[in-house]
Amino acid sequence: MRPLSEQNFYQTLEVSPDATLQTIERAYRITRATYHPTSAATYSVFSEEENTEILRRVEEAYAVLSQARLRREYDARLRREELGDRPRPARELAPVAPPPLRAEPVMSPPASPQIELDLAPAEPDDGVYDGPVLRRIRMSRGIELEEISVLTKVNEFYLQCIETNRYRELPASVYLKGFLREFAKCLRLDPRRVAESYMERSRERGGAS
Repeated sequence: MRPLSEQNFYQTLEVSPDATLQTIERAYRITRATYHPTSAATYSVFSEEENTEILRRVEEAYAVLSQARLRREYDARLRREELGDRPRPARELAPVAPPPLRAEPVMSPPASPQIELDLAPAEPDDGVYDGPVLRRIRMSRGIELEEISVLTKVNEFYLQCIETNRYRELPASVYLKGFLREFAKCLRLDPRRVAESYMERSRERGGAS
């Protein structure tokens, strides 16, 4: 197996370059679970630092391959590299800061300039997360509600209710909080902040208790 630093994103997730989105999502979930710090499968094989680096690379790979536009750009870059058309270091852009952490404690995926542009935080100015805010962030990420439903196993009806602030049609708070946390993870937001903010507004408006 190639060293991690020499693998492309498809090799990191162990999928073929023509893999479907569903295959990529499944491979991502399996790989993330395999290298999670609590996984017995890798507990004695890799150090904490090695696990962290692997998970960082997995997150970076999924962030690109799960979005059609970024994946097309990445595939084009791979083709250029195969033809030996690599950009010279002297002409490369200055490094950019990595995007914010995904909602996993050990994951801090860096990104290329393209990822930084597409996944830059779309945080609300007042720090309040309600349905329209979450919808705006989702659309800015280019993610369909159906994709989130597949990833989170949350019924698309409830996701629609969340985005339209139909509080009285949402399930009990114990379930809603879990739905919100999973929704936030898909949008690369802080799950705790999103859940707390949305739940507070829901309670104020007589939503689920």
